[in-house]
Amino acid sequence: MAEDVLFNPGNAIASNIDPAEIIRTAQLTSDKRTTNEKVVMVKDENGKHLLFEVGDKESDPKKGKHYKIEQEF
Repeated sequence: MAEDVLFNPGNAIASNIDPAEIIRTAQLTSDKRTTNEKVVMVKDENGKHLLFEVGDKESDPKKGKHYKIEQEF
């Protein structure tokens, strides 16, 4: 997939170096979320994986940080 997106790191649902832990978190929180928005796992330049709701994308480069989408849930 490897699409570039902007997110505010403070809006992350979870973060972890281990992508398996992020996937597990996405699965565990899917029943608790009140929106039907997709959740994406992204990777930063340091190899850290973060989980965001798609609706939290930023359009202003001054407010967001660049990430690459690794997986959608």
